[in-house]
Amino acid sequence: LQAGWYDPTRNKFRLVLHVIIIVTSVVPPELPMELSLAVTSSLADLMKRCAVYCTEPFRIPLAGKVDVCCFDKTGTLTSDEMRLRGVRLPPFSSSGVVEKKERIISCVDGTNHGSNVDLVLPSSSSSSSSSANVDDADDDYVDEENRMNVIPREVLRVMVGCQSLATTTGGGPGEVVTKEDIIGDPLEKAVLLGCNWTLRSSNTVCPKSSIMTNTTAMTSSMSSSSSAYLKPISVHHRFTFSSRLKRMTVLARDAQSRDLWALSKGAPETLHALLDKTSIPSNYEQVYKYHMGLGQRVLCMGYRNLGSSADVSDLREKGRSYVERDLIFGGFLVLDCPLKSDSCRVIKELKSSCHDAVMITGDSVLTAAEVARQVGIIGTKPKDTYELKKVVRGGSGGANEEEEGKVSFEFVPMDDDNDGDGSKTAAGTTTTGKQNRGIAYVPSNFNVLEEMTQKSEVALCVSGETLIEFAMEAVRRKRRKDATTASTTTAPPPLHVKTVFHELEARDALKSLVTIVSVFARHAPRQKEAVIAAFNDAGKFTLMCGDGTNDVGALKQAHVGISIVSVPDLEAKQRSAEEEIAKIKAEEKKERKAMKKKNKKTAKDGDAKSSSSSSIDKKRRKKARSLNLEKVVRQMQEAEEELSYVALGDASVASPFTSRAMSIKCCKDVLQQGRCTLVTMIQIYKILGVNCLVNALVLTKLHTHGVKQGDRQLTVVGMVVAAMFLFVTKGKPLSTLSPQRPPSTVLCKQVLLSITVQFVIHFVAIMAATNLSLSYVDPYDPSIIPDGAFNPNTLNTCTFLLTVMATINTFVVNYRGKPFTENLMDNKLMLRSVQVSYGALFASALEVFPPLNQLIQLAPLPTPEVVRAMPVDMIQNENVYLSGMVDMFGFNVTLCIFMVLDGVLSYVAEKTIVRIFEG
Repeated sequence: LQAGWYDPTRNKFRLVLHVIIIVTSVVPPELPMELSLAVTSSLADLMKRCAVYCTEPFRIPLAGKVDVCCFDKTGTLTSDEMRLRGVRLPPFSSSGVVEKKERIISCVDGTNHGSNVDLVLPSSSSSSSSSANVDDADDDYVDEENRMNVIPREVLRVMVGCQSLATTTGGGPGEVVTKEDIIGDPLEKAVLLGCNWTLRSSNTVCPKSSIMTNTTAMTSSMSSSSSAYLKPISVHHRFTFSSRLKRMTVLARDAQSRDLWALSKGAPETLHALLDKTSIPSNYEQVYKYHMGLGQRVLCMGYRNLGSSADVSDLREKGRSYVERDLIFGGFLVLDCPLKSDSCRVIKELKSSCHDAVMITGDSVLTAAEVARQVGIIGTKPKDTYELKKVVRGGSGGANEEEEGKVSFEFVPMDDDNDGDGSKTAAGTTTTGKQNRGIAYVPSNFNVLEEMTQKSEVALCVSGETLIEFAMEAVRRKRRKDATTASTTTAPPPLHVKTVFHELEARDALKSLVTIVSVFARHAPRQKEAVIAAFNDAGKFTLMCGDGTNDVGALKQAHVGISIVSVPDLEAKQRSAEEEIAKIKAEEKKERKAMKKKNKKTAKDGDAKSSSSSSIDKKRRKKARSLNLEKVVRQMQEAEEELSYVALGDASVASPFTSRAMSIKCCKDVLQQGRCTLVTMIQIYKILGVNCLVNALVLTKLHTHGVKQGDRQLTVVGMVVAAMFLFVTKGKPLSTLSPQRPPSTVLCKQVLLSITVQFVIHFVAIMAATNLSLSYVDPYDPSIIPDGAFNPNTLNTCTFLLTVMATINTFVVNYRGKPFTENLMDNKLMLRSVQVSYGALFASALEVFPPLNQLIQLAPLPTPEVVRAMPVDMIQNENVYLSGMVDMFGFNVTLCIFMVLDGVLSYVAEKTIVRIFEG
């Protein structure tokens, strides 16, 4: 602009217009289109290849940056198919009342906690001692015949009556309510069917036998005790389950009875405070912790006879706090749910690719820790698993100590058999006088804890209740500090569990804690959301995978929220098919070994008749296995077809990503596609960045020498570049996740240095070709004037070939490939387009096909005769060495050498930068 403004031969309007073109070329107009193309291609690939649907496409590149993968437990890592294992019963008298003289849950092995052998399975008749939800093949569980009334009526009433199930049918007299007609919580459904009971209507439960038999006739054919045991139960009111209260209660009556019963079930640690102290066994805590430590789901049952005069309406007005008190302990309900087949494998792959895996669940700490250990989230033994506990020094943990600042927190071993509330004194002992083996959570210990967790020396867990206490204490500590320096005495607003996580001090405290914790247990939906927000505040990119309504907040809070479908029946069908396939493979392997051994023996003995007979048997068995395998494959295909018709839940509506699969494999698929998309977008930024700088060079420095491009040249280049951008986005992700991470942003040292070095190499190559060709330009050619018309000449031809070569090289050099996407050799469309482009460029430079040069408006290059005839005084001083190369190799070959050097040096420089920054 400065050189041309005072030139009287230049048109001022054209000069300003050219400057505007230069400025706008730096930010290419096709950038949004190319980025949208990359995201759209990834979106289509996710849908087609992985059956994952995305409603917020901008989150796909974020999946390539994920550091932490968070998982719900039930329905995500484990199946929603609950299996009733049995009941741990307290001692009952003949009248069904808990014996108060010996309050201890019996343990066959003589320990204080017992084992699975002590579990009692329910049965409504001797002929129906098993169900689809009870695993009778397990030798660790009681499986006796004629177990009528083994489980007292009081306990059975809680098991089948305390539920919120409903039926999709009318439930009229004589109408059969099938398993498929019952809807609701899978746990409650498993218990009901495990007891061999069913729904007569949404508010009435009864034994299955009474559905097909008239109740009066059935009662008359049974003994009085059996009749009373199998009476239907009517539910009159439900105090529904609350994730905050961790319990539910119903008001129910037996048929033909006026006594009203309060039936409750919930978390053992929650229901303990509501039980009648005289009914609580001395080994209450040891028993439920033992079963939780096995990864089993444990619920405490309680009941109370409210009498025949109790009024349901009156009790409803008084509220659940009035009803849920002085309950009689009825035992522990023990269930479990199997791990999904690929949970362990996916977690292992995520951890091997340097992703942190954590569990956020509503289950108890012991259960969650054991399941996390089974799937590989934590790799320590139970004795090395610690839980964060609130500690009160020098007091009992009351409000006074909290106000005085004596509250702290420490990680306590989960196998430490203490009093259960974690209160410890400053002397290093618990309130029961046991030695303190905890690790204090203080700033000086944080680096030590972080190092221990990274080396898998310890695994840390935290419950939702402790998380709230931790957040509240952080806010209180800040307020106490401010109160000592503030001049005003205005009282701060009271803290509330619903809003404490929004406090700045709480968020600052949580973002340090969550980075070292692997298991978050007993977390309500609001607490799950707070954990994800804390990870985000710590600078982590989070992925959350869940299946239920209680995961909605966390799914929306995470950078990448993935909801999966949970269908217990289909999961059971697929699991059965997979087990059958594994069984068939094991049989084939065993048979091959046996046949190999038998063939050796036959060859030694020379018994041809025996060999023929065994061959016939082998064919028969092979045919039977083949038919069985076809049946199993057909079963799996039917399950997949049924899955496509399953209605999506609330989690699917709220989450950005939705998978119609029932496993967490979709998380790996999304991460792979996210990395592929992120790398592709960075490639596009780098390619456009280098190309824009090259175009700016052509429009500025070279334009003063009269370098221009023809219309056909611009058209061809535009078509080739557009095709290559399309082919770049067609790169597929690799099947495995690499521990190496791609750059997370364009504005990082690696990317900026790469763009700079590549541009310098292209700049030197283009300027060398320009200086070389200037000697062969006619000084009277009108096209060398800046505002002159385009006319093919040696200068335009050389700069065009080098500029296009630099453009093609940016695609080749910046194509990343492994370990994030398939290599250039595997991307056939991209490879073929590069090969064709290179072939056309070198063919044009060597002039092997003159019609091609004429098509793209290239001038004939100087021949050896022209070069030799060039006067020495016309060669500029800086071009002496270049002229020597021309004399030695010829002009065409010299130009090809520049083109090759440009590509080779750019490639070597890029690979060197990648190796320096990524190792």
